[in-house]
Amino acid sequence: MDALQQIATGALSILSFETIFWIILGSFLGMIVGAIPGLSSGMAVALLLPLTYTLTPLNALIFLTCVYVAVTYGGSLSAILLNTPGAPENAATAFDGYPMAREGKAGEALGLAIAASALGGSISYLFLMGGIGYVADIALSFGPAELFLLALLGVLILSAVGTADPVKALISGAIGLLIGTIGLVPTGESRAIFGSLYLVEGVQIVPVLIGMLVITELLLMIDQDYIVDQDKMAGNRGVAGIFRGFRRALDYPVNLCRSTVIGIVIGLIPATGATLAALASYTIARRTSKNPESFGKGNPQGIVAAESANNACSGGALMTTLTLGVPGSVATAVLLGALTIHGLRPGPALVQQQGPLVYGLISAAILSQVFMVTIAGGLGHAFSGSLAIHTRILVPLLMIFSLLGSYAGRNVSFDAYLMIGFGLLGYLMKKYGYLPVAVVMGVMLGSIADNELVRVLQLFRSHWYRAFFERPIAFVLMVVLVSILARALYQGLFGRRKKPAE
Repeated sequence: MDALQQIATGALSILSFETIFWIILGSFLGMIVGAIPGLSSGMAVALLLPLTYTLTPLNALIFLTCVYVAVTYGGSLSAILLNTPGAPENAATAFDGYPMAREGKAGEALGLAIAASALGGSISYLFLMGGIGYVADIALSFGPAELFLLALLGVLILSAVGTADPVKALISGAIGLLIGTIGLVPTGESRAIFGSLYLVEGVQIVPVLIGMLVITELLLMIDQDYIVDQDKMAGNRGVAGIFRGFRRALDYPVNLCRSTVIGIVIGLIPATGATLAALASYTIARRTSKNPESFGKGNPQGIVAAESANNACSGGALMTTLTLGVPGSVATAVLLGALTIHGLRPGPALVQQQGPLVYGLISAAILSQVFMVTIAGGLGHAFSGSLAIHTRILVPLLMIFSLLGSYAGRNVSFDAYLMIGFGLLGYLMKKYGYLPVAVVMGVMLGSIADNELVRVLQLFRSHWYRAFFERPIAFVLMVVLVSILARALYQGLFGRRKKPAE
């Protein structure tokens, strides 16, 4: 059976009431979970995995994939309306989405995010359908040196994203990197656990994420009566604003296509993920814009860049997961486990042996984009009502959800205390101009950088520098890192001296 026949057979296999039901249910549940800060795509897929044990392999994988994709959609709702991203990949969306919401344009911001997500996701799955028959050689060419540099790039890139003080952004990222190295070292030794068994596996990302990005904002909300001035609520609640955002997303075709390509390419690289894709696309959109100073203040192109990239990343991540058996994120790692549970072995032979199933899965992912646009539009309109709730009600409710979210990961109270501690730290950082989101990125990527650096030292021993200078990709990444670092330091140290003179 050739590729076209397999694609046709796979597409026809999803045209049943039962399969479409699982597509819609997965999209709806994933979006609900994504809108709740702290409940990541990996957690959502893992929690819902037991529901698929009695399903056919096709329906099980379709359901979990739709959950995985929809979480990113849902995360944009809370990122725009509350400035509390449901998942790290939506952090860049909040940079311009939340300022638009504060100006009474929440509906338009939601429409931009939904349209960009749908277009970026659809294009990435079409790419996946056309390219999954080939092994992703680009991903295999990345060794430990490249992955180490990419982890650092994910933190350093924040210094170029319109921060008022790049030096403080770098310090924030460095703090996160240090926290991310706590726990067991790849060589088997423990580092900075202070005798606590809860830290053996490292600092869990969920308490850090909720504490730094949610609790921090809740503490800042206490001084307000409402999140948004009530005379601006008409713009937030109107469905017309969402449709206006749909149309406006098409006004930026170059940004949309460029960000989608960035998302696909980064998705192909294991251990990077949608967060880096969104931040990289956002930075490039800002640097190529005629009005870069408007980014971070409600520029629609920032939302388009972030959302098209983080959704496009899922197509690339699924390609490496299915064809190479290398998950690009926690969620795709759970999907990898689901494949094994249902008797399927990921790898180059999967497409040859289970072609109709693989192409059926991709077809379902494309079809799910239609349902997700409808569901996201309805949820966005309903969820925007949270902006009209008094903070005396909203803050305690979100505090309770945050406590439950931090506790749900491991069912230990230590994580709840950890969340509170990071929330207080984030509050102080915000007050003094530091960047909590950079700490989150550092914690996420710190363990990756640590592990890959150890691998470099083990492979190259005393000649470790050769891994960075003799490998072309590693050398290019290192040049990019040095350039970003030099630019950030120059702006931070000398930019402030020029302002008084001006």
